[in-house]
Amino acid sequence: MTLIGKLLAFMNLVIGLGLVSWSVSIYVSRPGWFDTIPEGGVDKGNTPISFDMLKQDIASQARAGAIAHTLWGVNLEALKQVEDLRETRLKGYAERRQWHKTGNPKAGGAGFFKPVFVKDSAGKDSSLLDLAALGDPINGSDAKPLRGAETLLANFTDDVNQVVKLSKQIATKLEDFDKLGIKISVEDARLLKMTDIRESVQAELFYLSSFEVNVYETRETVFRRQRQLVGRLTELSGAGQ
Repeated sequence: MTLIGKLLAFMNLVIGLGLVSWSVSIYVSRPGWFDTIPEGGVDKGNTPISFDMLKQDIASQARAGAIAHTLWGVNLEALKQVEDLRETRLKGYAERRQWHKTGNPKAGGAGFFKPVFVKDSAGKDSSLLDLAALGDPINGSDAKPLRGAETLLANFTDDVNQVVKLSKQIATKLEDFDKLGIKISVEDARLLKMTDIRESVQAELFYLSSFEVNVYETRETVFRRQRQLVGRLTELSGAGQ
């Protein structure tokens, strides 16, 4: 036998031994495919594999899939209802936002209303706003319903323009008031002068009135004295004859 033949025979022996060892190890560690499921379940930490266990796992997964499919259909229908409700409520909110701007024409132009909430199963208010119901209008400081924001802004602009106009009128009136004040001061000065003149004239008149009385009495006295003197002279002239 040649060296090559010996070498091939040795390699064949080694490979054969390897295949035998591999076959034995596979046989020893083979899973129990046809084993039944142990009672009480599998011990913790072990993961045996068998056809019965795979069937059981497939059946449980199928049941879970059927339940998930059913739940998916139910949830899909619930989602559609919620989406429809969302679309409806978005339209309602858009309408109310428009009321906040320009007012509700069906409520006399009022723009803001007290909230009305949807009742729950217990008859109590929930956190969901009832868009189908309209609460009482919210009143402003003038005890009248508040208008929309744009309407209030327009009214505010008109009020500002009116205030500017009235301010100009007030400034004009103040200028007229100042002019009238100057005229009043001049007239007051004239009145004081006229009062002084009147008082002076009245004092002169009183003086002259009293002086006239004194002159009259003095004149009567002089005339009486003259008559006395004339009478005395007459008596004296008659006595001399």
